[in-house]
This record gives sequence, structure tokens and C-alpha cells, in this order.
Amino acid sequence: MVQNKIADRLEPLPLEYLRLGGGIAEQMEKFFDLRVRSDYAKGVIYPETAEQFRLRNDDETAVGWWRGEFWGKWVISACRVARYENDESLREFLHSAALDLISTADEDGYIGTYRRKDNYFAADPDETVKVIGWRSNWNWNIWCRKYTLWGLLECYMLCGDERILAAAEKSTAQLCDMLEANHTRPGETGTFNGLPSCSIMKPVLILYRLTGNRRWLDFALGIADDWERPDGRVPNLISNALAMKPIHEWYPESEKWAKAYEMLSCLDGLLELYRVTGVGKYLKTVENMYALLSENEQNVMFSVGFNDIFAHASEYQNSISEPCDIIHWMRICYELFRLTGEAKYMDSFERAYYNPFLAASFADGEWGARGVRSCGRHMVATGQAGMKYSHCCVNNMPRGYLNAAEAYVMVGGDGIYVNLYTDFECRVGGGTVKLGGSYLRDGRVKVSLDLPKAADVHLRIPAWSRRTVIDSEVVGCPQSYVVRRVGAGRSELSIEFDMAPELHQFHREPERFDVKDFRVGRFISGNDVPVGLMSFDRRSVLTYGALLLVRSKLVGCTEGEMFGSAPIDPRSECEIEPIESSAVRNAFRVRFATPSGVVVTHMCDYATGTNRWSADDAALFNLLI
Repeated sequence: MVQNKIADRLEPLPLEYLRLGGGIAEQMEKFFDLRVRSDYAKGVIYPETAEQFRLRNDDETAVGWWRGEFWGKWVISACRVARYENDESLREFLHSAALDLISTADEDGYIGTYRRKDNYFAADPDETVKVIGWRSNWNWNIWCRKYTLWGLLECYMLCGDERILAAAEKSTAQLCDMLEANHTRPGETGTFNGLPSCSIMKPVLILYRLTGNRRWLDFALGIADDWERPDGRVPNLISNALAMKPIHEWYPESEKWAKAYEMLSCLDGLLELYRVTGVGKYLKTVENMYALLSENEQNVMFSVGFNDIFAHASEYQNSISEPCDIIHWMRICYELFRLTGEAKYMDSFERAYYNPFLAASFADGEWGARGVRSCGRHMVATGQAGMKYSHCCVNNMPRGYLNAAEAYVMVGGDGIYVNLYTDFECRVGGGTVKLGGSYLRDGRVKVSLDLPKAADVHLRIPAWSRRTVIDSEVVGCPQSYVVRRVGAGRSELSIEFDMAPELHQFHREPERFDVKDFRVGRFISGNDVPVGLMSFDRRSVLTYGALLLVRSKLVGCTEGEMFGSAPIDPRSECEIEPIESSAVRNAFRVRFATPSGVVVTHMCDYATGTNRWSADDAALFNLLI
């Protein structure tokens, strides 16, 4: 086991030490049960993912499919669910699953879903158009192998069977031997200018940490070196980020190359490389990318990108975001927070988690969104690449939930950090911390502690809370964390955050793009939202504490009210009153005092006002007011 050169500023608790509570936990547990722990999950969903390694038909046509990613995604999620639930039955299932998978390996160690293991270059668009009707350069061979490797490593860390680690290392050696023999760099392989292939850096560095084999570190360093080339070859990620160039300005037509999910996955790898090497430019690259994404790619849902591309998403009032992008934006914020302890990263994490992430996980627990929109209805996921029961975003969602679970409470050398404020209880420092209240509804929480010895408790003050009261003491602004010395034994802290509503107007008049423009095509893709539901009046979004508020049919809003009403003047004064609703978690009566009169409407939290799909109009909503 290799020790990192850079220690994290803060460490999460082991997943089994924490339990979430309230409505979010109910939604999460339903998803875990139906998609991971149930007999249906183990007997129907999982076998389809494993079968692909025996079929090996991702390259049966000129189009490269990505069926090989689904095993790894499902297994990574399931390993973390097994830890969180302390589920021995699931642990045993995953142990058997890993052993079964490695039984499919070739003599040289190759484990994959491409019949031709050396088929790793971009497809010929002239050939793919004959198969799918449009020009594509897809090849996902190494991307799939990335998730297979990561899944095997998660199984090894969960079960401790050295056979799994040995198979993971042999498979990685086969890949490296093949690339070296053909004088091929990872950045030259696959699609989207090598971004998917290069994201293998993260699990390769986990393999290095587990084995100490210097070859895996050198392989990761080679990928990083290819991102700061004198010739400026796309994407030149490190050089462009250090120069603080907005991503949509790096190269022409970013919508054709700047794949959001895969680039965020590469950033995750760079943070791991920083931990391993201590080389500051790797951290600086990701810190700069966070700033660039926050400025130029943050969409109105508090995710980043426009339907899985970086194409100046902050410019588009009509927004759509892929859940994989949300989950990996959360991951980048979470990892930066662990490394630095800077509250701004947790502020971004919180808004992505409580809003677009929870909106993407459907209320029935069985499925999820392929894209969450600013208005209309979410794009429903369908089985991908010929799969019936798996989708990239749906298989990733447990990881998002458990990334959030790890973020609630962390520990550092200077005490206990409480970062998120919806219901939870946990074991920490030989004692317990429990939080309850109505944080998302009215900003009030109570932290109950039972500690064996005195400790400093660091309480995050969200950037949106202009006036925070802790045990009757007003906390001045701006603050990121407030420290309270808590004695041994039982104690309580009462906190009230300022939930003042805030209208955020879109900064310029939205363009009426031609119907053939990619910004229209990608917004309405799936053919379930007509162009007529896009809003071309300059509008605002309303935040209330950590929440985005939305008009939704679920709280009685009519289509005329949602799509036909005049824009709310951003100078309006706003009053919000929580009300009861059986349809959503947080419903409100909202009164706008506008320069031209009073407007009263019902709104609710974006997540539960939109987290379902219906073929009729029962699930229509509009975030833009």
C-alpha cells in the first residue's frame, strides 16, 4: 500500500458509520432496494451487465458501443451500498460476481466487451453513418475497461480476495503492453479526443496505491503529460486550464468535442494524481477548472454543461443537464473540499445535490432521468446500447447518493465538520452526532451531540445565509464555518439559517435559435418536449435557501400559469410561506409584489416537483418564472 504524498485536509466517515434520515433517505433507500439489493436487481439487472463480457459484441458493427461500462458502474455503486447498509448478503454476491467476471479473462489477462481487444481507435464516420444514420466516431473500448478495472478494485477493497486484485493488475498490464507495442498514447484512442480513454487515470492510480507498482503511476503521468503539449493538441487540458481559458474558447465548436462527463472524470483523476505525487499544478488545474465551470458552464439547475457538453451553458436560459454530469460535478466539488477544506466547494456540492441530482432520481425508485430540464419535463432514460435494464446515469445514481452521505460529516485534525443539514445520525470520535429539523423548509435545525471528550465542532454557514443564528447568537457575515467548543457528554446546538428568497435573472435576452441549432436539438432530444415549451422571454429563477423553487402541476399550477404568464420582474419583493402537500417534500405559497401588482402562486422544491416522468402532461413544470 502506497501512502499519498498529500494528505486530505478532511476525511469522511466510513459509510457504515452514518445513516441519513427523512424524505431524502426514503427516496435513496427505495432506489437502493429496487436497483441494487433486490432479487430483481441481482437476478435481472446485474446478469445483463455481466453477460456482455461473454458476448463481446460492442464492436460487432462499425459503431463502437459501451455495454462494458455497465458492469463496473453497477458494481461500484453496489459495493458502496454494501458498506453503507453493512449488508453481508450483498457483499457475498459482489465477491461471487467479481470471481465470475475474472473467469472471462483471456490468457493474457484481457477482460472486456470488445471482441478485438486492439480495436481502440475512433470509428470511421463514413462507416458508422451506414449503421445509425449519422456520422459518429465512437469507440468506447478503454472507457469500458476503465469501469471494469474500477469495479474490480472496489470489489477487492470490499472483499479482500487477492485473486481479484491480481486479475485487475493483469488486465491493466495487458492494456499497457498493447498500447506500448503499438506506440499509442491513451489520448490518441477512443472518441472525443481521448477524454473517455484518459479517464482511466483514476482507477489506475487506485491500483498503484494498492500494489505499489510504479508502472501504473508512470502510465498516469504519461496521460497528464499529454495534456500540456507544445503543439496544443486537443484537449491540452492542463495547459488550457492553467491559462484560465473558458472551455468553449479552447478550440472551435466545443459542442463537437468537449464532452462534459468524460472531462469531469479526467479531473477526478488529476486530483488523485496530485495526492500521489504532490505536484501542485495538478491541483491548480482542477481549481482553475472549477472556477471556469462556475463562471461559464453553470446552468440554471446548479449543474454544469448543456446536455453533456461544455458549450458556454451559462448563456442558455433553456437548460438541460445529464445526471452523469451532475454526479461528477458533485464529485469534483467533494474531492476539492476534502483536499482544501474550502467552503465554496461544499456550497456548490449542496446546490447540485439538493436540486438537479435529486430531481434525476425518480420517485418510484426504479429508474431515473437521462436529462433534467429547466422546463417541460425531464428526458427519461431508456436502456442504452441495446441494454434493457441499464443506463449510464441510472447505474451511477447510487454513487451520487453515497458521495453525499460521505459529505455530511467529516473529521480533520482540528475537529468535527458538519457540512450538510438534512436529517442524519452518525458515529464519530467514539461518540454520536445527530441532526434533525426542517432545513430545506424553513432553515431550522438542531444538532445533538454525545461525545466522550470535548471537541471543536465546525458548522458550515452556507453562502446564501446572510444572517445565521446559533443558540441565540447572531453570526456575522461573511462566514464559511463557525467553530463551537462542545464539551464531553450530551449537548445540543440550535441553528437558524436565513432563508431569504432571491430572484436570479438570466443575464441577457435569450436567443431564438433556429430549430436545427444544436441548442434546440439537444434540448428537445427525445421528442418529449416541444419547442413551444422553451421560454424566450428573459426570465429568472427563484432560490429559497439551498433550494430552487419550481412551478409544477404537482402543486396545482396550470399550464397557462407555468408557460403563459408574464415574466416576474426581478425587482419584485418576494414572500414565501411553507404549506402542506402530499405530492412533494417542500411546498410553498409564494407572493411576488411586482411594480405592476401582486402575483400569488404555488411553488415547490425543484427535486420533488419534477422527479418523475409521465407520458401525459401530469409532470409538467417550469423553473423559469
